[in-house]
Amino acid sequence: MPTSEVNTSASLRTCSIQAMDELTMACLLHKEMDGKKTALNRQMAVCQSLRRQLLAVYEATRGKKMQVSSMRAASSAYKVSPNVMNVTQALAALKLNSKLKISISDSSANIKNNLNALKAVNAQITQITFNSTDDKLNLNSEQVKSYSPLLIKVPDNTLVLTDNFDALNANLTQLRDLNLKINKMILTPSASPNAKQTISPWDSQLWSKSVNGKFEIQTQLKVIVSGSATTPGTTTTSTQTTTVQPTTESAKFLPFEDTQALASNYLGLKALDDMGMLSGIEAFKGSAITTNIAQGKALSGLFNKYATEFYLNIRDTTTNISKNIDFIASSNKKLASITQIGNIRPLEISRADNKKADIALSKMKNPYSIKFTM
Repeated sequence: MPTSEVNTSASLRTCSIQAMDELTMACLLHKEMDGKKTALNRQMAVCQSLRRQLLAVYEATRGKKMQVSSMRAASSAYKVSPNVMNVTQALAALKLNSKLKISISDSSANIKNNLNALKAVNAQITQITFNSTDDKLNLNSEQVKSYSPLLIKVPDNTLVLTDNFDALNANLTQLRDLNLKINKMILTPSASPNAKQTISPWDSQLWSKSVNGKFEIQTQLKVIVSGSATTPGTTTTSTQTTTVQPTTESAKFLPFEDTQALASNYLGLKALDDMGMLSGIEAFKGSAITTNIAQGKALSGLFNKYATEFYLNIRDTTTNISKNIDFIASSNKKLASITQIGNIRPLEISRADNKKADIALSKMKNPYSIKFTM
């Protein structure tokens, strides 16, 4: 705690003793006037005792430095925590003091019934908790859209969302923001019987919280941008840029293939598949997916299962390539290239493995050597 140092001075002694003497004198005067000797004698004894104690403190601290605590530091060390109230108390308190910071603890039913009122005072709410750890807040897509800044303050894993896929997907930005808060999503039937539940690989983990989805993984993201044959334009979607290609006829728009998303989210895709919630993966159109071996293995299994055409650019360490030479050999027809990264050393494989993987290893982008094992 910050302190300031003050020297004990003679003025402290003088002022304090003078004050005691004046008090003693007042007692004597009062004694003469009142005649209550016993009570006044006790008061005088107390005064004399205090005087002696003060003199003792002065003598003990004379020439030394006393530590005086900073009031500002003391007050900052004991910050008052926000008030915890139920919904009714919170709304009433905020009517009296609109700048009050509060924390709300109530049943999920009461919170749901007062979402609109709570939204109006959202800036004053620090957090929202439920009375029971088993409590869940059941909402639809419109409520998610309207109240997402407020819902971000509820505990993780407490939102249950129920609506059709199109309605929820229309509020994907809010769903991404609330991902940690979502416990599960229940998809109701779509208005269109032939509607597809097409999702980006980036959102595979989010949609795996669905209990009854059937998703197709999107690999081609088409973008509509402004521009003409004579005046190219650009736009950016999902951190990748699409450029208008001028021609003599009309502007051409090049869709990009979200291969990075597939490689980065292969565990999410596998989770959807394990839960029986994948219906397919869109076919690729030319470009290969850059992955390490673990990603490539998982994706190859999925692609083959759903008859999706694909090609891989493998980038991995010498050790991982050596340990997975069987996968390299068996995936030859799906390999576009292999690149060793990190500390490049000779591949440690057997002569038999080298023979099986000979054609695949010819796709190595950097020079390599082999140290034959037994």
